[in-house]
Amino acid sequence: MIVVGLETSSTNAGIAVIRGGQVLAETSLEMDAVHAEKMPGILERTMGDLGLQWTEVEGFAISIGPGSYTGLRVGLSLVKGLAYVTKNPVAAVPTLDAIAFQVPCCRYPVHVLADARRGRVYEARYDTAGGWPKQITDFRVGPLEDMLETIEDKVLLIGSGVDEHRARIVSSLGERACFPPPGTGRLMASSTAFLGLDRLKKGEQADLNGLEPLYLRQTDFATQPPSRLGQTSPADASPGQSGPSDPPADASPGQSDPPRPSGPPDPPHSAGRTETASD
Repeated sequence: MIVVGLETSSTNAGIAVIRGGQVLAETSLEMDAVHAEKMPGILERTMGDLGLQWTEVEGFAISIGPGSYTGLRVGLSLVKGLAYVTKNPVAAVPTLDAIAFQVPCCRYPVHVLADARRGRVYEARYDTAGGWPKQITDFRVGPLEDMLETIEDKVLLIGSGVDEHRARIVSSLGERACFPPPGTGRLMASSTAFLGLDRLKKGEQADLNGLEPLYLRQTDFATQPPSRLGQTSPADASPGQSGPSDPPADASPGQSDPPRPSGPPDPPHSAGRTETASD
């Protein structure tokens, strides 16, 4: 089964094409601006480099957050347009799940910390001892210090929030903090694709009409204790169900959704460099 995975929840935009357990191609670019204009072109070049036709694609996987408000809307608009035209199913994959996927069979609990800006992080904890990530806490968002206060035993910490705040984490947790090798935990479309493939095989496809990004409420923690961190339970993060209505920090008033693509891109007219399985 060929699945196209899309990652647009941060400034790191990525597209991956997988077949079964093999990554056919993966393209990742660090962008400072919105992905709306570049993502279709990246997808076009990736499909062209592989020589794949859209009739060969059997499903899509999309990272649904938490993350950048604008990036998530761009990704959802693109995947919905592709799904409507190709009639293929879509799997919605929480972004933190895709990060935890990168550290299978870990002997310690895995704490994913994704940077939410202004000293805050998105957080969830996982058990990956069995290989696949099993979420064991709700999704939360709040100040880093409030998240660290709940850690009592040795844990593995991973994600952009760890990269951003490593010194503070070490100062707070000391020897209780373990970290993966450099480069592990960055957002990868292939992780989203593999988790999406697993969901599609189980019949867990998203309802396109109800599919929305996973947002976490940004609460004023200056006046509220850690016990009132913004939370979304694993059940609330099911495909087609949106989180609390307050958008994350990068949402601006009056911001409209990017236009939905009318269909899959045409075959590429110019060559682009894509990392493929044959390279």
